[in-house]
Amino acid sequence: MGKGIQIKPVFVKTRNVRNFEVLMQGLELGAGEGRLGLVHGRAGRGKTRTAQWYAAHNGCVYMRMMTVWRTSELEFLKNLCRELGLANPPHRKGPCFVEIVDRLLVNPRPIFLDEIEKLSAHFLDVIRDLSDLAKIPVILIGEAELPVAMRRNARVWSRTQQQLEFDPISAADIIYYCGESSGQQLKLVPGMVTIIERASGGDFRLVRRTLLNLVQIYNAEGSGRLTEQMVKIAVKTGLAG
Repeated sequence: MGKGIQIKPVFVKTRNVRNFEVLMQGLELGAGEGRLGLVHGRAGRGKTRTAQWYAAHNGCVYMRMMTVWRTSELEFLKNLCRELGLANPPHRKGPCFVEIVDRLLVNPRPIFLDEIEKLSAHFLDVIRDLSDLAKIPVILIGEAELPVAMRRNARVWSRTQQQLEFDPISAADIIYYCGESSGQQLKLVPGMVTIIERASGGDFRLVRRTLLNLVQIYNAEGSGRLTEQMVKIAVKTGLAG
């Protein structure tokens, strides 16, 4: 069998990714004014990877929030300055904020703020002000409780022009990802896909872990035949891990 099948790191356009692109197109229609986007959903559904991919291919800014910034607007603003290319940001909040706005007015681009729920609620007003003054879209990414927090702030919610909830990974997505990541060498039949889909609960990371285990089992077996029993073993070891 030689080296057997290998799972390679690939980015696939799942249904969630396509919906994400539609959300960004909707935000582009509001060019020239501040506006917010909201992306939310349970962990493991691909929100972070999708935002990173989109930002890298469209000249956007992506930042993952840090728990240590929870009570420090200055640290948040200084890190955003660095993401915008300012190596030595000001040491006070006001000048930091002005520097960010000035740079974005010259070079406007969307900003993705991931795991935004790590920060306290008053950061939403800072972000709203930033979006309004720089006239750019800011996309907030978080888990299921994020929409509730945003609705509590009427001024923030009124500026939220687009929102998207990431759905569980579908059977079609699993088949597509399996084919793309294995170079079309690993073929799942519907019964196998159903086993993985149900056990994963729609978590993309758990699907990937299961496929990695499945390939190990398949390669070790050496028969060249993929069975449902192999899939069940991969699910037990992969999803439990």
